[in-house]
This record gives sequence, structure tokens and C-alpha cells, in this order.
Amino acid sequence: MVISPQLVRLIKRLSFLLIPYSLLRLGFYFYHHNIYQQFNSSEIFESHILGVRFDVAALCLLNIPIILLSIIPSRNPKFLVFDRSLFILLNFAGIVVGLDDYELFIFLGKRLSFDFFLMADDILTQLPQVFLYYWYLPVAGIAFCIWFYFVDRKFFKLKDGNVSVLKRIFQGVVVLGLAFVGIRGGLQHKSINVQSAFTQGKNELGHLVLNTPYHFLRTLGSKPPKKVAYMTEEEMLKLIREHREIQQGIEGVVKANVVLILLESFSSEYVEQGYAPFLIELQKKSLVFEKHLANGRRSIEVLPSVLCALPSLLDEPVSKSIFQGNSYQCFPQILKRSGYTNHFFHAGARGTMGFEAYTLSHGFDRYFSKDDYPTREDDDGAWGIFDGPYLRYVGNQIDEMKEPFFAGIFTLSSHQPYPIPKEFKGKFPKGKTEIHESIGYTDHSLREFFKSIENKPWFSNTLFIITSDHTQKLLTPKYENMVGRYRVPMMMYMPGYDWKQNISKVTQHSDIPKSILDFVEVDGKLAATGNSVFVQDDGAGINFADGRSYILVSNTGVVSLTKNQEQSHYLYDWSTGELKDKKTSDEKILKAYLQYFFNGLIRNNLDL
Repeated sequence: MVISPQLVRLIKRLSFLLIPYSLLRLGFYFYHHNIYQQFNSSEIFESHILGVRFDVAALCLLNIPIILLSIIPSRNPKFLVFDRSLFILLNFAGIVVGLDDYELFIFLGKRLSFDFFLMADDILTQLPQVFLYYWYLPVAGIAFCIWFYFVDRKFFKLKDGNVSVLKRIFQGVVVLGLAFVGIRGGLQHKSINVQSAFTQGKNELGHLVLNTPYHFLRTLGSKPPKKVAYMTEEEMLKLIREHREIQQGIEGVVKANVVLILLESFSSEYVEQGYAPFLIELQKKSLVFEKHLANGRRSIEVLPSVLCALPSLLDEPVSKSIFQGNSYQCFPQILKRSGYTNHFFHAGARGTMGFEAYTLSHGFDRYFSKDDYPTREDDDGAWGIFDGPYLRYVGNQIDEMKEPFFAGIFTLSSHQPYPIPKEFKGKFPKGKTEIHESIGYTDHSLREFFKSIENKPWFSNTLFIITSDHTQKLLTPKYENMVGRYRVPMMMYMPGYDWKQNISKVTQHSDIPKSILDFVEVDGKLAATGNSVFVQDDGAGINFADGRSYILVSNTGVVSLTKNQEQSHYLYDWSTGELKDKKTSDEKILKAYLQYFFNGLIRNNLDL
């Protein structure tokens, strides 16, 4: 088939540009060799190979106007001049930001994104002296632009050729389709994103895989928060330190194994109403947190909270936001440095909600999806593998893990459309809403899971933490309110361990990371938006309710602050869910946490 000359030139142009993009990555490696000398040659080589996919995606994104122009069969000299000028300008911009990022990376700790322009009020006055100081980087970019202009004129001329209208249309559609595949990084279940670059498990390698144009363009559409200045930095830090005790709070078990079980869509309402009898039995042997709150309302928001102590306070999940490339500590990374083996299990398709990329980039050695499961007979036909057989599979996989280990398990069957195996139909109460029967099935699957592992050699030395990602389909006034919508079960169980604590304070998902480190007696720094549940502080839960109000919940009440700075104060009755207007003293605490969180993300520094 004769291919349109315009499309032939487009393919040659973009293919050629893969060379300078690879050289940019190589230059980034050598420029920051002090960072990458800790990695072996195979890891560095793998990063370069993985980076090609992001180079293709960046080139397709950056050159969308050129791709569209290449479909037009015009040979008008002015049109060709415009085409070449735009092509050189767009790719000059891509090369220049890639070169300038060599130095900016040192200051930002991540690839350049739009939030760079939020980092300082006087950024416009500072930019000229920054570019003058590192003059050789933009000069190198300009030199490339001039050289590339002559290369484009000499080697990528528009050749003669006649192609029928139908063939042009067909070829144009094919090219647009290929560009779309290039932008999404392939034909896999989910499009790649910034987090997909971090699958090697090391932040440094993830930044090597990325290229700056891709990172900048993928974060450009995000709406970043503005810097917050409710108080001075000193007052903010003082309030947070006074509110949260940061010492160790329990004499736990040194380097105990840890299994964190996240139950899909379990509300405390379901447990209270008897739809989860096994959890009710297990509570009698566990440390139970009656005032526990999830930090979000969607499954995609739970991992940043339970792994990295980051509540969901943005308009979008942290893992999908402009800050997804930020550097922050998560407790699996800390455990890994202390010799832990970390695996995460989720029975959904690989790539679902970005779980694989997020876990592998934050301390997990392996991620297991339904694609790793040995048979499709147990597939629910909607999301993945039924909870019963999948939990048996997880138990067998944990047997192979080297101790000490951390296993994260995310169940599936209580997700809409709430499927359960045929043999279990009618065996659990249907309740008053469609989710109740699947809650009973997952609870039963959890009972069978514990039966299957109770004689395992690692069982007695394992801390089990059971909670839920979020609530769903609530029916009672006790839970259908501002606070109740976030109330999920939370318990800690360790065979034979004597829980002497009686914890009545408010706790939240972002307290789980520090609590685990506290119990297994491993030191590590985490974001101050979470704290160990075992320390003697006031406790709190912070949320972004209804997408417009930030709320802080504590034993003294609830304070709500809208984006428009409208305040509300309530007294919350945990037994009835009733909210009464009453002034609280937590307003400054909420503002301190918001200032710490947003400014810390913007600065890429959440250290106290």
C-alpha cells in the first residue's frame, strides 16, 4: 500500500526524536550519577527500556497538532513553513524543559510539573536569575533547536506521491488510533500515568524512567491547591506537635509479621446490624476501634491513607493528582529497609485503579492480581476472583513469603454488582439493600481464610489489621450523616497477644502506618497527618466531605471549613449520629493540618 507522504514524514520525524529523548535520559543519569551509583547496571538498563514507552507517550502528546496537520494533504508553501515552524517549536520546548530539569530536579526532588510555579510568590522574578545561572542548559536546548531545524529540512522533506482520498482517510484514522495507543502507553487495561513509571520500587529509578515533557503534560490539567497561610509556619508546627504525641506508644512485638486486610465497601453499620458475624466474633479477641474513620469515599483513595498516612483532601486522589510524583515515605518502604518482604494482593484486573503502580512504587516487592490467579473458573464475571477462593490462594502465597513479611489484601466481592458464587446463593441474609448478602459472603470467606491459616507456622507471630476502604449504601440516621459516612470497622488481632489498651479516641486510616511501625518497633518518618493509635494524644479524623468542606472529627466535636472559609461547629453523638450546633476549639487544629498538608505537597516536603 502506498502511504501518504505526509504520514511517512510524520513517522520518520517522531521515530527520530526517540533518539534525543533517550539521550536526555542518559544525560539525566550521568548528571545525577551520585544518586544512581547505588543501583546496579541491570536496574539502570531496565529503567532506560521502560522509559521508551513514556518517550513515545510524550512525543504523541506533544505533537498532537503535528499529527493532525499531517493528515491534511496540502503542499502550500506557507502551510509547509507553518508546519515545520510549529514542529520545531513544540519539540524545542520538550527538549529545553528536559534539559533544564537536570538542575530543577535537585531542588524539586521530582520531575518538573505545573506546581513548580506555585512554589514561590516571587517565582517570576526568580526565573531570570535561575536561567542565567544555569545558562548552559537552555543554550544546549537552543543549539539542538537550530541543529534540528536543518536536520528536518535535509532529511524529512515532503516527497511526491499521490494517494486516493479514501486511502488518506483510512490512513489518517489508523495514525490517530496509533497516536491514541501511544499516549495511553499500549493496549493494556488502564492507561499509563506518572505512577506507572515507579514499578521498579525505587523512587530514583522511577524518575529515571520518566521524561520531563510527559510528567509536565500529564500534570498540566490538574487543579493544584493554592498555598495556605492561616498562620505562621512556627504556629502551625507548634499546634500539630501539641495535638499529636509523637513518641512510641506500645510495647509490641519486634518485627512481627503484618497482614492488613482491606474489606471492600464495609460500613460499621453492616457489622452493627449483624451482617458480618465472623467479624463480630473476632472483635472479642481483638483491639477494637469504635470511632474509626476512613479518609475517603472511593477505593482509589484508600492506599495513600493506609500506606502513606495521606488523607484524601484533594479534588482527586493523591495517586492521580499533580503531586503523584512527589517524594514521601510510606511504611512498606520503611519495613522493607528493615528486612521485610512485602506483597500486595487484589483479585481485580492488573492496572485496576492504579493499585499495581502505587504499591510497587511505595515499598512492595510484588503485586498479585487476578492475572496471576491459576484458573478462571472462580472469576465473578465482573471485577475479578471471588473472595473465598482468592483468600485461600492468598494464604498459600503468604506461606512462600520470607519472614518478617507484610501482606496487604484487598477483597472484592462486596463491590457492585455484589456477585457471589452460585453455591452460596440464599445462604446469607439479603437484608434491606443489595450489598448485604455480599457482605455476608465476604465475612464467611474471611472466616474460612482464618481457619485455613491458624495452624501455619507464621500465624502466631502475625498482627492482623482489618478495616474497610469506605462505606456504601447506608440506611440508618446513625450513619447517614457527615461523620457516619466515613465510619468503617477497624480492629487489630494477634493470636495470644494481651491487648491492655482501651482506645476510645477518634482514629483514622492515616493513623495505620505509624501504628504498624509502633507495634513492630521499627523507626521511620511519616507524614504528620497520621499518628500511632497507641499514643496518648487526643486523636482525630480529617476528611474532605462532599467535595467542598474539610472536617476534623474528635471527641470534642466536629469542625467544618468550606473552601470559601465558612465555618460550622457541631457536637457529634457517636451512638445516634445526631449532630448539634456547638462551638468547638478544634478550628485552629484543622487549619494547621490543612496548611501543613497543602503547603507540604506544594513544596514536596511533608517533614515536620
